[in-house]
Amino acid sequence: MHMTIRRYTVAPAQADEVIRRVDDDWLERVHKLPGFVSYHVVRPAPDRLVSVTAYLDADAAHRGAEASAEWVGERLGDLDVKFEDMAEGEVVVHGGA
Repeated sequence: MHMTIRRYTVAPAQADEVIRRVDDDWLERVHKLPGFVSYHVVRPAPDRLVSVTAYLDADAAHRGAEASAEWVGERLGDLDVKFEDMAEGEVVVHGGA
């Protein structure tokens, strides 16, 4: 399994709209990507969003990263959203219910 973690800075007044668009549109799109496992968004501060996406393998993670960048440009370009950085790699420890 591979995971991507992306950090974004957003205008606090626009964060709810960003979250709404992700929930309404991106979530459906990412679910359809081959190799998709799970997706989560964390809001650690009023002006920060972190997305965590799991894929079956590295190829799926790379395709997901490309699709995400394209979607952000298309659907969030009118909002004050700044991509900060991304970490991607193999999941080496996993636990769950």
